[in-house]
Amino acid sequence: MIKAKDSTRLLLISLLIGQLYVSCAGSPIDTDAKDTNYQDDEYEYGDDGLDDEIIDATKEQAEEQAPPYFEVMDLRIEAKPGEDVVLNCDARNFQLSNAVVWYRNQIIIANGQNAIGQRVQCMMNNSILLRNVTPEDSDDYYCEILPQRVRQHTALRVGARLSILCDDRDITDRSQTFRQGDHHKLECRTYLPGNATIKWSFNDLNGQPASVDNQNGVIILDNVDEKNAGDYQCLADDGSRHPPHGTVHIDVQYSPIVSTHRHHVNTEKGATAELYCNYRAKPIGRSYFIKDGKTLQLSDKYSLKDSVHNGHNRTTLLVREVTDGDLGEYLCQVENAIGSNEVKVHVSYNPETPQFEDMTTAGNKVILHWLVRSHQPLSEAMLDYQLTGSYTWSTVLVLETHRHNNTDNIWRITHQLELSRGVWHARVKTKNTQGWSHFSNDYVFEVPDGFEVEPEEEVELPPEEIVRAGIMPMSKGAASSMQRLNVAVILLGALLLRVRL
Repeated sequence: MIKAKDSTRLLLISLLIGQLYVSCAGSPIDTDAKDTNYQDDEYEYGDDGLDDEIIDATKEQAEEQAPPYFEVMDLRIEAKPGEDVVLNCDARNFQLSNAVVWYRNQIIIANGQNAIGQRVQCMMNNSILLRNVTPEDSDDYYCEILPQRVRQHTALRVGARLSILCDDRDITDRSQTFRQGDHHKLECRTYLPGNATIKWSFNDLNGQPASVDNQNGVIILDNVDEKNAGDYQCLADDGSRHPPHGTVHIDVQYSPIVSTHRHHVNTEKGATAELYCNYRAKPIGRSYFIKDGKTLQLSDKYSLKDSVHNGHNRTTLLVREVTDGDLGEYLCQVENAIGSNEVKVHVSYNPETPQFEDMTTAGNKVILHWLVRSHQPLSEAMLDYQLTGSYTWSTVLVLETHRHNNTDNIWRITHQLELSRGVWHARVKTKNTQGWSHFSNDYVFEVPDGFEVEPEEEVELPPEEIVRAGIMPMSKGAASSMQRLNVAVILLGALLLRVRL
């Protein structure tokens, strides 16, 4: 049993222990927060207002450290006259408190969304639009961000004072490729304050100048062909020492153009016949020969070789050991991506068509020369000549001819005529042991004024002399005798025919 004295001692010990605990651990209740009710359901833990003040201060500090700026400070824009040009003002960190002012070389042209000038339009992103620019609009433009006065400069350069347009597209000092048969319009425009005279010039692919028709600075290229390829230059003559000008180079893709100087090829049995054709094509073409509807294949009989001759591509066909079956018509055909074309070549034993060589004159005396290819000997030549405006041809027979410069199969025909003044035409055909050739192309020449032929020496009479290759000149008397002999033969033949009838 515990006594009263002992109970009193235990109570005192407990009180001392309780005070010691309070002084060490403190009270769980904050006596300074008298108005705070931690048991309230609407209380927000940790919301004492201190964090909000720190965040707001950080934002204000960040705004002060990051003003508007441009990633690129200097820009350059190239434009053509007549275009609409946008000048950008792309600022970073742009705030509602900022303002934009546009300048052209220190002169205000836009303030915010208010433009100064009819051709300037303000855009919602602070850019501006310049309409229908001209070379006079070339200058330094810049937008300025206020109040920081940050600037971005744009150098605007509007094209030259002259432009060449193809189908309304600027091609000044460039190259263009057209296709055969196309239709295009070349226009030369000037942007000069005064009136300038437009002058076009044209040089073909060989550098030779050629005329070009234009109307008010416009050239119409209708049904474009290979002849339209070359350099076109436009000049605006404004009276200055250095007028504006521009050039454009035109290439044309076209179907092959095929030709040959020897449409008729002479040969003989057992010989090798040589046929050729020249062609131009862009893009390059493929050539081959056809006979009797069949393409000739390379073999011991046929061979092909390609070469370049006077700026043309040339394809040559060799036909070995000629027989009668090799005579006839051959086609040289060339094709490319644009189209195809062909030329005909005839192989025979008759003489080839004569080719005019040259002419010499002495007063009213004219000496004409032709060359003829023939493996077989020539037996006769016929010369026709005619005054322009006359309805009939005068004919001279040349009964003897000789080989030219000791060649095996080239013959030279030479003849002298005494003619009155005027423009004359002359042509020749020849005969070998197999038959007659075709007439040569007309050769046109002029006998100048001041020379007249006596009436008794009119062109109906034989020439004064006939010069044959390798033979001395034939006298006038001999030539007249030959003509009289020919007339006698004709009269005799007519008489015999009448007797038979």
